[in-house]
Amino acid sequence: MIMKKNFKSEYIQGVVHNTLKSFSMNQKPAQLLAVLVLLHVYCKGASLSISLCEDFLGLQPKPFCGTIKVEDAFGKFSAFIVNCSVEGKVVFKAVKIIHSSIASHCLKELTTTHNVNKADIADLLLTTNKLYECTQGKDSLLQDVHYILVKRYYSAEEESKFSPLIQDIARETPGLEEMVLKNASIRFEKDAIVSQLLARYYYLTKKDFSEAKFWADKAKDLSKDSSYIADTLAQVMKHELKNAIANYKDEPSPEKLNMSLKLAQSAIEAFKEAQSLAKKESVQRLQIKTDNSPFNTAGCLGEIQVGVLVIDMLAKTPIFASDNVRHDIMSQVLSGDVDLQSVARNDPRNNKNRSYYDKLRQFEDVLYNLKYRMRVNFDFLENFYVNLGSRFGLKDIREQVAQKELLRCFSLYAKLFCQTDSAALLRNKYMHAGLKLHQSKQFLEKEKADTYSGILNFLSNGISTEMMEKIARQYLLLCAPDQKPNTAERINYIYANVVLSCIKLESHQLQPHQQLINLLCKLLNEQIPLDDRLSLFFIAVVLLWPHLDSPYCRNLRSYISEMKTLYDRAMKEMYNGKSPVVHFLLGKKQGYERLVHSGELKKCIVSEQEQFASMWGNGKIWKERKVKELLCRVTGEVKGNSILADTCFPKLKLEVAPMYRSQISGLAEGSKVSFFIGFSMKGPLALDIDV
Repeated sequence: MIMKKNFKSEYIQGVVHNTLKSFSMNQKPAQLLAVLVLLHVYCKGASLSISLCEDFLGLQPKPFCGTIKVEDAFGKFSAFIVNCSVEGKVVFKAVKIIHSSIASHCLKELTTTHNVNKADIADLLLTTNKLYECTQGKDSLLQDVHYILVKRYYSAEEESKFSPLIQDIARETPGLEEMVLKNASIRFEKDAIVSQLLARYYYLTKKDFSEAKFWADKAKDLSKDSSYIADTLAQVMKHELKNAIANYKDEPSPEKLNMSLKLAQSAIEAFKEAQSLAKKESVQRLQIKTDNSPFNTAGCLGEIQVGVLVIDMLAKTPIFASDNVRHDIMSQVLSGDVDLQSVARNDPRNNKNRSYYDKLRQFEDVLYNLKYRMRVNFDFLENFYVNLGSRFGLKDIREQVAQKELLRCFSLYAKLFCQTDSAALLRNKYMHAGLKLHQSKQFLEKEKADTYSGILNFLSNGISTEMMEKIARQYLLLCAPDQKPNTAERINYIYANVVLSCIKLESHQLQPHQQLINLLCKLLNEQIPLDDRLSLFFIAVVLLWPHLDSPYCRNLRSYISEMKTLYDRAMKEMYNGKSPVVHFLLGKKQGYERLVHSGELKKCIVSEQEQFASMWGNGKIWKERKVKELLCRVTGEVKGNSILADTCFPKLKLEVAPMYRSQISGLAEGSKVSFFIGFSMKGPLALDIDV
């Protein structure tokens, strides 16, 4: 009936209602049916072994007739049960609900007609020892029960707080979810994830931070090396701090300030520990080819969030709350530019605020390093999100949620630390020329345009032409010869022009291409700080890729080789489960137009059926006629795990890595191939390889 084209769900409702008329939770077959129904709804395909069912139902072999079939023992409910085989450590026979629509209607019917709610069934499932006494199928059952308790689902709007089962119990019978979770902690006594779940429940829902800390500590004892478990303990402290600040009706007292700063200090240390563990985990995963788990960024984001909370808290104290001038002073203190003793000396209300200064001085290390630590984490995460993408072309919803929160935090950071009209600056700190230069730097930081990865991100974040032109103007001012720009600023000047050329080729702010090449070559002949070498070599390979009018390519081999080393150094802790992002592709034209960014490829897609990411992943994008017309196809020969690309200079062959190694795995050494070239931070990549 369910398979019929004109099937109506009312039919199932009627069948379920009639079949369950005799349902009584006191009877064992009914209890077993309820358990099967709950498991199937929240863990599709869940089953119970026949041996388990026989033990639970007390089915004994009869001397003459053999054993009673399990299905028969379910009586009228047997219509909803089907036999199946389950592969675990051994293959065993089991029973499950016949169809997902039957399971969901049964669960509804039990609640509405028989007053059996989800909490009741979950309680039965967790507290009935008889269900776990049978060896056959026990592991499978424990796995399914664990899944329905802890598995969360994510949407682009928000991160779900708990599993669908726990959320449904909380909606249906508020308060009973706590009982279910407590029973889960007994059933899974040695399971760190269930203890972590209890901690999350107490700090998110109950705001009971001492209980949350108890469970977070227990989880950490059970799994000392997990960054996710360590992050939970840090989250407890962060949420306690957030709750304390939200409860300040007026300005916090010195004692409350002291307590909150202690919490902030503990949370920052805990998030740093989580970051350290995440890096160790990521390096270990590289040894396991089948482990595609991405880097855990929660510790970095958590430390940033604590920084935002500290700023919010300090802004409510009488020392920093009075006016814009006091906020400027707070910015200088948190940047480490001014110490608290100097602020106290110049404070006309020093005597009145003395107790606040006394408390703040106990946390000087946290306060003076706050901006620096926030900026380190912002840069780390930006580098992660801009230069590394999903291996399978699909966007990670959790990463999208994290990026949205990161943007919120950065806007609050920029509001305090990137002011271009600061009263203190305008009044006494800078002469006019120095002020203008400082304002340019503040503007670039505020717009996230003071790093190469931030500028590259403009290719995909929909920046307006006007804003990109303004950024290019600031770099023109910053890199004037009399301003003595540093290496990073001159590299960023090149990036700003390249990105502007992709957004608006005819812009009057765009510097001549040859001028950019001259600056690049000059930079390449200087001593380059280690931290700037990857960004410089990337743009050098992009802009100097050999063409007939190019004399600047003799060192490209060494730049490509060093890029791989630098990429490993900069990204090793983060790139597990990720692929390097292709920022540009090699086109057929000259000058700025030689570079094609992915946005140009999107415009070439005719088919509306498939999304750009999936077309990139399955290679269909390269078959589009307009894409072929846009990109330059290059030849080369296979050498080991890479390809030596031919160039317009016969003696110059450049190493290119295949985007997917499997594309050349069956080819003999020296096989001739053709491909498109994509430029990533890992080095040039061969795309759409053909023999």
